[in-house]
Amino acid sequence: MNVIVYLLEAAVMDYRLEWHVPNRVLLLTVSGDVSLDDLVGFNSAVIDCLEHGTAPIHVVSIGDNIRRVPTNLMLIKESVTYLQHPKMGWTIIVQEKANPVTGFMVSVAAQATGMKLHQVKNLADGLETLRRLDQSIASYVSSV
Repeated sequence: MNVIVYLLEAAVMDYRLEWHVPNRVLLLTVSGDVSLDDLVGFNSAVIDCLEHGTAPIHVVSIGDNIRRVPTNLMLIKESVTYLQHPKMGWTIIVQEKANPVTGFMVSVAAQATGMKLHQVKNLADGLETLRRLDQSIASYVSSV
């Protein structure tokens, strides 16, 4: 199994990005306070994965412990360019503990970027949703 793991442990934001299904489904775990600089570094890591993966590549994002996020949507859109990458597929946002501000920002960002997005309450629901959305990976996506 080919596994690429990106880890960033900064004073403010921690994230882990790894292949859940090699070259097709990325699993992202984010916590802490997210800055625009963090988004730029994270964006580069995701683009690197997209360049080496097989389209469409989906991202399952778990962000239960995110405390703060940038609020300037134009700067977020400029910083998070991977969403327009030609290999980008669905983004599944997992939030067991709903954060209204983060949820609102994600919804607005999805509308502004044309991102294909589903929000779910747990990882099992997220993976099941992804199996239904992309039948080509249904047999490879396992629950956690």
